[in-house]
Amino acid sequence: MVYLDNVTVVYPNGTRAVAEVTLHIERGEFAFVVGPSGSGKSTLLELIYREIRPTSGRVIVASQDVTALPSSRVPFLRRMVGVVFQDFRLLPERKVWENVGFALDVVGASRREKFRKVPVALELVGLANKSDAYPHELSAGEQQRVSIARALVNSPQVLLADEPTGNLDPEISWEIVQILADIADRGTTVIVATHDREIVDRLRRRVISISNGRIARDDRSGGGYDDA
Repeated sequence: MVYLDNVTVVYPNGTRAVAEVTLHIERGEFAFVVGPSGSGKSTLLELIYREIRPTSGRVIVASQDVTALPSSRVPFLRRMVGVVFQDFRLLPERKVWENVGFALDVVGASRREKFRKVPVALELVGLANKSDAYPHELSAGEQQRVSIARALVNSPQVLLADEPTGNLDPEISWEIVQILADIADRGTTVIVATHDREIVDRLRRRVISISNGRIARDDRSGGGYDDA
């Protein structure tokens, strides 16, 4: 589902963010990408949803070479790739239902499609009863659930989460990561960049450790954050 082939990213100032990374993540797999701040975790995700292009190498998502994808086709890629951010990025003046539906507006979905898909996405994250609430009326954990629903509403093949528990307390963090794991178990490829040792150690899924832009460890056996 996601394949990085000898990928390197060098920024204009000369910073090497990712160096010679080769990585293959299967359909329906859940993988943590771990490492300290500045190690290249976010850059790895940005490559997958074509926020940036590699300096060299190829990035393949759902059999498409996104490295060579024309800019006009990037919106179609992002229908297949949902993204969840640490800071939620909800529209404060819009209700929960409207925030989730906004992702469908962006891709030109019909009103009928919105009324069909938004309730399903909210049900998946346990917020069917909060559809008329505004973001400020929700807890931080609920706001993150809304952002997950928004990322899911287009039925993406890949879901990326960049530090999704960074602003949450440990109990709520565990609830959020369990939702993401359930999504993977339903067949979506889920990749979570995090430095939250506790959730990595508790969930015991694949762990890809990044150090100085390189893969230092790739443990498919369900190891913990710091396992050798």
